Amino acid sequence: MKSTVFFLFALSTALLAVSCKRESCHECHYDLNGAEVEIGEYCGDELEAIEAEGYRVDTVTYEVHCHEH
Repeated sequence: MKSTVFFLFALSTALLAVSCKRESCHECHYDLNGAEVEIGEYCGDELEAIEAEGYRVDTVTYEVHCHEH
């Protein structure tokens, strides 16, 4: 009985740890005249938004490229 309770506790703890989504963060940049311009690290919703919407400088919006660091 003890081993069954321990097993169920260990299993539920493992499932909980796996189900908790760790926020993914990436370093991002855009290209300007053949050079990469670093714009910093973005995570979660901000990461999705910057990749979808781009990075605006004055009146120009640049396509953003992000990668894991």
